[in-house]
Amino acid sequence: MIAVNDYSVLEDGQPIGRIRFAKERSPGIWLWNVTVPIPGPPFGDANSISEAKERFKTAWLAFKEKQAPEALAKALAAMNHANRPGRYDQS
Repeated sequence: MIAVNDYSVLEDGQPIGRIRFAKERSPGIWLWNVTVPIPGPPFGDANSISEAKERFKTAWLAFKEKQAPEALAKALAAMNHANRPGRYDQS
C-alpha cells in the first residue's frame, strides 16, 4: 500500500519512478528517484511537490536520451516482470 504523499511516476502507463514526502527528515523534504534498473538512474530532492515533479521530469528526459532504446526496453521489461501482480502467490 502506498502512503499519502508517496507517488508512483508513470510514462505512458509504465512505472518509471517515485516521488515521496520524507516526513522522517527534519525538516520534511520531497525525495524523487527514477526506478528503472539501468546503472546511474537519477535521484534528488526538492522543497515542494511541484519542484520535485519538475526536477524528476527534467532528469528523466535527460537520462532517457542517454540510453539505447533497446537497453531501456529491456530494463523496463525486467522491472515489469519483477513487479508483476501475483508474483508472491503460493497457489
